[in-house]
Amino acid sequence: MSKQNRNKQRVRGSEIRYQGTAGRVLLLLSLLLLVVIVAACGGQAAEPTIAPAPTETPTTAPTDTPTPVPTNTPTATPAPTDTPTAIPVPTDTPTPTPEPATGRPPASPDIVYIGNPTTPDGDPQVNISFDVQGDPATLYQILDILDEYGIRTTFFMQGEWVEQYPEAAQEIVRRGHELGNHSWTHFNFSEMTAEEVTKELEDTEAIVKEVTGQTTKPYFRPPYGSRSDVSLATAYDLGYTTIIWTYGADEWREGATAQSIYDNVYGNEAPGALYYTHTDRQIIVDALPRVIEAFQADGYKLVTAGEILAVQE
Repeated sequence: MSKQNRNKQRVRGSEIRYQGTAGRVLLLLSLLLLVVIVAACGGQAAEPTIAPAPTETPTTAPTDTPTPVPTNTPTATPAPTDTPTAIPVPTDTPTPTPEPATGRPPASPDIVYIGNPTTPDGDPQVNISFDVQGDPATLYQILDILDEYGIRTTFFMQGEWVEQYPEAAQEIVRRGHELGNHSWTHFNFSEMTAEEVTKELEDTEAIVKEVTGQTTKPYFRPPYGSRSDVSLATAYDLGYTTIIWTYGADEWREGATAQSIYDNVYGNEAPGALYYTHTDRQIIVDALPRVIEAFQADGYKLVTAGEILAVQE
């Protein structure tokens, strides 16, 4: 073998040794890398220390108490009390005034023009009664005068008037006076049928009792003194005596004055006389004190219809 060929073989051998050595080195590096990878993936290598995240410090510390939210709790409704609200007692129903001590006489089928001349004690007596009509203001003045002189008498009530002025009707009863029936419409009874008379008297009686608690029986004075056999019989069947008058004040006549009233009443002084007038003229108010004083000065008792018509033994 030539020297040149031996040199080529030595070079190739060196290359092979170098390549073998390099391969072993490369293999070792690969194994080392594999070990490192295995350790990183599942080995027992210590966990790396993780720095805690920095705590953020807010500029303004939040409050721990939230803004209160209104609740929907309903307002408690007060429990109803057991005591009911007081209901005002109506003033238009006064306690009925007891009947006069002498009572009411029984009804009579006869027309009455005059009463008993004396009281049970023997004193002369008269009755001045009133047919109620007109503005109650005049009536109140008359009631005051009667109170002043201590007189109780009889007021004949018209149904329509009582309906219009119930308080005034009650006031008559409160002052201690008795009531009679003067019809509902103030029409002429001499022209009425029995049915019409019945309605007039019964309607008036009903409203008077409702408003005042007092009956009008047995006193009936027909308007204008008008009557007929039919009206007399019908009134009696209903429990009424038809009462007219002995003398009238005639204050309704044209030209009447307080003096003419005085003359027509006291000027016709008579024991047992029934005088009548109304409640709607100032001249009546003006004349009444003088008339009363004149009778009383003569010893007369001024009484109710019930007293002067009472049955005496």
